[in-house]
Amino acid sequence: MNWHKLELVYHNLFNIRFAIISAVFNGSLELAINSEKGFSIAAGIGMAQAVSSFFSTGFTARLVQHFSPIQNRAQSYLLGSFVPAAITLGLSLTAHYIHGTENPWVNSCPATLISFVTSFVTNYITRSGRMLPGNYPKARP
Repeated sequence: MNWHKLELVYHNLFNIRFAIISAVFNGSLELAINSEKGFSIAAGIGMAQAVSSFFSTGFTARLVQHFSPIQNRAQSYLLGSFVPAAITLGLSLTAHYIHGTENPWVNSCPATLISFVTSFVTNYITRSGRMLPGNYPKARP
């Protein structure tokens, strides 16, 4: 296996730091929200949310970081928030349609809004020089 190519794909498509933070936060939130259903059910829902959040946030956070180096702040923040939010909307709608959720558009709105806001914050954090992927462009002298 060519580890260099695998590492290159990873650095271009995923940010594990943001993924872990999202999984812990969202999984715990779902566990708490569903606690009245009993621990085993709530834990299952929380774990499912944690896994989903891990992969979706890991991907969308890295996507945001592709827009962070854009010098024009407005362009960086707009693209870095709208593109991940649009992808989140598409993924959320797809999941809700597959599961036969009633009102998939209504159920997809919260995740999309959260994605938009957290993408803005992710862009700010990245532009501040924190939580950078290994292949992030170095600052120009």
